[in-house]
Amino acid sequence: MTIQPPDQLLQKRFLPNSCQLVTLGRQADGWHGENAAGHQVLAGEAPASLDRWVADHGLRHIDWLTLHRTGRAHAVLEGATELLRLRRIDFIQFDGDEAGDDLPALYALLQRNGYSLFRFAERNLKHFRAPPADRPPCTHLAVAPRHWKRLFSRDTTMFDHRELFSRHGVVPRGTIHVGAHEGDEYPGYVAAGCRRVLFIEADPDTFSRLSPRFAGNPDVICLNIAVAETSGRAVFSRMSGDQANSLLRPKGHLDLYPHIVPTGTIEVETAPLPRILTDNGLDIGDYNVLTMDVQGAERLVLDGCDALLPRFDAVQTEVNYKELYEGCGLIADLDDRLFPHGFERVEEISPYHHSWGDAFYVRR
Repeated sequence: MTIQPPDQLLQKRFLPNSCQLVTLGRQADGWHGENAAGHQVLAGEAPASLDRWVADHGLRHIDWLTLHRTGRAHAVLEGATELLRLRRIDFIQFDGDEAGDDLPALYALLQRNGYSLFRFAERNLKHFRAPPADRPPCTHLAVAPRHWKRLFSRDTTMFDHRELFSRHGVVPRGTIHVGAHEGDEYPGYVAAGCRRVLFIEADPDTFSRLSPRFAGNPDVICLNIAVAETSGRAVFSRMSGDQANSLLRPKGHLDLYPHIVPTGTIEVETAPLPRILTDNGLDIGDYNVLTMDVQGAERLVLDGCDALLPRFDAVQTEVNYKELYEGCGLIADLDDRLFPHGFERVEEISPYHHSWGDAFYVRR
């Protein structure tokens, strides 16, 4: 019977298909074995700067990093300052020999960046808040915080606005929610102290259910238009699950959720967010939180409201780690648009699947 290496067992347990696997160290090329099937695999010697090595190879995100016979795991990860700070590596695997006497420093480095540490031995995975004192032969696994609920607690709740705003010092005056669907988030906004909400929904059928829910509520405004980078008309893709409707055509979403199928397209009006506010006599000063739930079209929204971004204190958005919709912006693309305006990505969560989730940015 063939015994698979620990990282291969763990990868099969935690990773979907089509992920970016990176192995660094001696004899790294053949390490993934049969696990390479269905994934993009990159291997090489351990670099002096992992940040630079990743950039040189055109990577923006690593799903799984294995350190194999580098002899200096701590030094390799010290050269991954930006990757760790932005949590652009989901899983980091190394064994005890890789860590050596640097195991406490490795734990401290990873935990400072939000990672949780586990030990895998005898086919069991155990969480450790501090490095195990006995140092037995084992595999160590660092897991980015966005995966914790999905993998270990089976908790599929998304962000709680009251806790989220309080934790990061955001005092909401009002929220602009793009991709409102039927406005189910409103009770959560109210619980967080935010009654003033502008709901924007592109699909007219969905809007016909959204608008009546808030008729008579003076704190809520509902608008039927698609937020994009330019004004005009655009094709809007409808799905059998209308929460998957988007300005973009579905791609990986069809494989991930095969029971949700395209049902046709319609033409919708589009406009940038600044124009929508102006056309409707709304003051951006009444709103300091932007929420986006637009199924891959987040980059289009941000590209159209560049001048408004410094007026927001926080941005909550759905994010993609894979191309679930054609041409959709990935989380690194959203970073590129928000960071220049003083935002910091402070939390991510992926309770349903590895390839998507929500992220929260706060302007410092």
